[in-house]
Amino acid sequence: VLLAMHSVLRQACSLRGPSLGWQIRSGCRQASSAAQRSRRRLWHWGRGQQADLEAPGTSAAPQLLEDVVGVSAVACGPGHSAFAVEGQLFTFGSNTNRKLGRNSAGSDFEIGPVLVEASDGHQPAVEQISLGLNHSAVITEGGVLWTWGFGGSFWYGSGALGLGKRRGDVASPEMVTSFVRKGLEIQQVACGGFHTMVLDSQGAVFAAGRGSGGCLGLGGAAAHGEASEFDELLFFKHTIDSVLNPGQQPQIVKVDAGANFSAALSRHGEIWVWGKNDYGQLGVGMESMAQKEFHMKYPFLLRNLPTEGHAFQEIACGDTHVIALSHAGVIFEWGRRQYFDPTSITLPSRYQEGLKDVVKLAAGDRCSFALTSSGELYSWGEKSTGCLALGDASEDSVRRPTLIPPEVFGNQPVVDIAVSG
Repeated sequence: VLLAMHSVLRQACSLRGPSLGWQIRSGCRQASSAAQRSRRRLWHWGRGQQADLEAPGTSAAPQLLEDVVGVSAVACGPGHSAFAVEGQLFTFGSNTNRKLGRNSAGSDFEIGPVLVEASDGHQPAVEQISLGLNHSAVITEGGVLWTWGFGGSFWYGSGALGLGKRRGDVASPEMVTSFVRKGLEIQQVACGGFHTMVLDSQGAVFAAGRGSGGCLGLGGAAAHGEASEFDELLFFKHTIDSVLNPGQQPQIVKVDAGANFSAALSRHGEIWVWGKNDYGQLGVGMESMAQKEFHMKYPFLLRNLPTEGHAFQEIACGDTHVIALSHAGVIFEWGRRQYFDPTSITLPSRYQEGLKDVVKLAAGDRCSFALTSSGELYSWGEKSTGCLALGDASEDSVRRPTLIPPEVFGNQPVVDIAVSG
């Protein structure tokens, strides 16, 4: 089986020449940036708590997928992975609830193509991918959302596909036509454990799936219920609870989803959280942990951060924690029952010891990553996840971002990173 944790990244590399039988279309003949994209390679690594390192595709050390070239998008789920090459989607791993989007056995460690096709036969290019526990989603050119996998059942409730009534397993990508009919272009999708968050091009936030613990952010009856279709979080249309932009509605620029909670980042650098707080993932303090069922059913602004002068440019949700990058270059972390308030784990980038030019954060189950503009990758978290790529000599618990030796990736710059629980 594909094990519970794994990390996947894209790497700029000079090697090329796919040889797999299903063929990856390469853009090597295109000039400049297209040629650079065609040289991107894929690495994967990690393991779960009950890891079998002899299982295919599983390793505590990064392994190069030799025949994959020209990767343009990548994503990880708890048991499956996906990537795109020039708009063509490929998947591998566990096919529970048909989440690979193609015909396969229970687990398929052979990489295979997935057909994303409209009713008129058009096959749009895949631009973004997100994978949940038992469901998957992509955004294709033109901002069209497609979902597949667990679609809900009588016994287990709603799926997180947003396709309507409970439908059982959806075996291949299906267009979410509700957005198309309204003329909405989807900018971002984030799959959680049993819910999905979506951001459109106008900054509106939508949610679908199980509302356990308030992770949908819809409040009211939906706080613990379900949404079989994507419902808009109208909260952001009505609130003016902002410190950095007082009296104005927040303009959301990013959403993310953990196992049972969600988060959003505004254009002015404020962070909103909602859902369960069983691991302190909402960052609202130790006192809240005394309440066993404490949760937030509406988005909640972490006011202490902007009040103290912190504005943020990036966030990432792990299974049970959040990491965030401030405009000053400071990385904050909370959750995992390790930090119950947002806690700085690096110095500002202006200091010699601070991380410089971080451009992306990624988080999974008990592990986190920071990627710099120069292609350096830093990791921290629990060694037992097999995701840190810091070698056998690393500490069991790495509390601060630590540089992964560049030679691990052939001394080539890393350009993207995806991780899951």
